[in-house]
Amino acid sequence: MFRFRLVWLISTLLPTLVYAGRQQRDSVLYRIISLDADNMPVTLILDKISRENGIFFSYDAQLINNEGRQTLHFSQRSVLEILQAIFVEDHFHFLGKNNHIIISDREEIPSTPIHSDSLRAPPVFVLTGKVIDRETHDPLSYVNVSLLNRPIGTITNADGDFILKLPEENRNDTILISSLGYARQKRVAGKLQREEIIALQPVSVKIREVRVRAISPSEILANLRKNIKLNYSDENQLLTGFYRETVKQDDEYINISEAVMEILKAPYESLTREDKVHLLKARRSPEVQPFHWVNFKLQGGPHTITMLDVVKRMESFLDPEYESIYHYSVQQVIWYKNHPVFVVRFKPLKNVETYCFEGEMYIDRESYALLYARFSLDEYGLEMAEESLIMKKPKGFRVKPQYVDYRIDYSEFNGKWHLHTARASIAFKVKSQKDKVNSVFYSVSDLLVTNVEDTWLRRFPVKDLFTIKDVFPEMVMEYDETFWENYNIIRPDEDLQNAVKKFIPAKNLDMPKSDSK
Repeated sequence: MFRFRLVWLISTLLPTLVYAGRQQRDSVLYRIISLDADNMPVTLILDKISRENGIFFSYDAQLINNEGRQTLHFSQRSVLEILQAIFVEDHFHFLGKNNHIIISDREEIPSTPIHSDSLRAPPVFVLTGKVIDRETHDPLSYVNVSLLNRPIGTITNADGDFILKLPEENRNDTILISSLGYARQKRVAGKLQREEIIALQPVSVKIREVRVRAISPSEILANLRKNIKLNYSDENQLLTGFYRETVKQDDEYINISEAVMEILKAPYESLTREDKVHLLKARRSPEVQPFHWVNFKLQGGPHTITMLDVVKRMESFLDPEYESIYHYSVQQVIWYKNHPVFVVRFKPLKNVETYCFEGEMYIDRESYALLYARFSLDEYGLEMAEESLIMKKPKGFRVKPQYVDYRIDYSEFNGKWHLHTARASIAFKVKSQKDKVNSVFYSVSDLLVTNVEDTWLRRFPVKDLFTIKDVFPEMVMEYDETFWENYNIIRPDEDLQNAVKKFIPAKNLDMPKSDSK
């Protein structure tokens, strides 16, 4: 059990066989979904299908009789079959493209093709800017930029830049800009200037108080486990997220993968039900020449990153079964996300001969929710990683892990905490005297959850699942922001944009083929 937990954390870097990704999608009209609607008008039924399946409808409201109510129960049926049951009259026409369906009167079907712009999601307005330290003027990365009291937002990149797309209805709402160690700022969304510079004031995060109630780490952990149902959702949730995975050889990018995806989040108390991943849009850069030396194929990244939810998976440093092999200490109480939190550090006891982590957790002093954790493999784990976790490598190559680091962050909405960001950072040294290779490979995987909704959806169609065996489709990458349509993403920093420019001509290089299969 313990070994299995570590395998999924490292699996993104194993040299593996290439599996064909399930990227070919049928027309949205033939997507298989389920629907349960009791005594509901047609427009609410369509809204329900949209919320649960990410399908957008466009129609003339005057065409639809919304006075009557319908009760419909379908399990694993095509969208077209369900629409035909909703609209029993035969004069309706359905046109599907991507995730959009136009409902029209057959007599009014245009004779010319419909422009793709009409099939897009509802209009949005775009906010862009840079967040800096007010005193040093240095850019600030990983700053949260989100709607106040709503699970919609983004984070800044390495250059402090962000891009946030919001529905027009949120133009007068409040944007919250926040980061650990800085005073939060609030702005009206519609009043933010394009590419505005936002300066955050550094502040002390330590709480100054006369007395801090004495509490043992064991008591904190016991309360954390006891309050999971109160602090985290006990219902299914549909998360929309952006995923980016990069691989560098020394200082050069050699692979970039990106995706907008949906995560069907199982209730936190259901340890037997895994979260499911469905890609909405995805792309991967063409391979470049250095990659042929070691045929690392990044596998299952969007699926694997969701497993960093340590509360859902009850990772070893939270699990009572393994608590005895760790040493815990309560360092201090600080402010984090406007909550007083215990900073609990942990490390494995000496002479523990199994994989362990060391790091720290921020645990809410009032509710005992875990708000943040960072952790890494200890020295023993790194020593064992080469022989236990590198399953295949080209003959004559030595592969030695340098570090394996993880970070997970949660945000609050409606009194419950949900997954917000996750990051996996891994480095390994590759040597081969024969091929004259002596390089360090770096892999960084980032997940940003940009929206959270409650859902009745219990599963994705099997054909739409992205599994640990899938890889992204290779395509030419250009940083044209229209590729992502209205989805929120992490804005690429300048270094990444420059790297992408190199990939475009690299597609045409006459590259040697790898001997590794």
